[in-house]
Amino acid sequence: MTPGRFRALVSAVLIVGVVASAALIAVGFAGSLMVGWQGSLLGRGASAASASDFGGIVDGLAALRPVAIAQAGIVVLIATPVVRVATSVAAFVLEGDWLYTAITLGVLAILLGSLFLIR
Repeated sequence: MTPGRFRALVSAVLIVGVVASAALIAVGFAGSLMVGWQGSLLGRGASAASASDFGGIVDGLAALRPVAIAQAGIVVLIATPVVRVATSVAAFVLEGDWLYTAITLGVLAILLGSLFLIR
């Protein structure tokens, strides 16, 4: 993989992640203007879940709750750098650059550890 293709791939991952995140947050905000944060775009009853509680995001997305759509945008935004680092690992493996693969795997481990292990 050439350096130009590598930069283009990483750039594409970052752009797609940020644009998808912004779109989800914008749709969630627009939906909240129509039915309120805890309402449902499908006409289901209001939810009592807090906007800072991400535990019900899957059920909220199934009910098309604006708060859950905006939360999904935040999750996508948080996942974007992780996906970028994972993409870099794959690119370094394809290049056969084992030093940078090891370093990037270390960075990926730190990112994932900070997301899932540290409370």
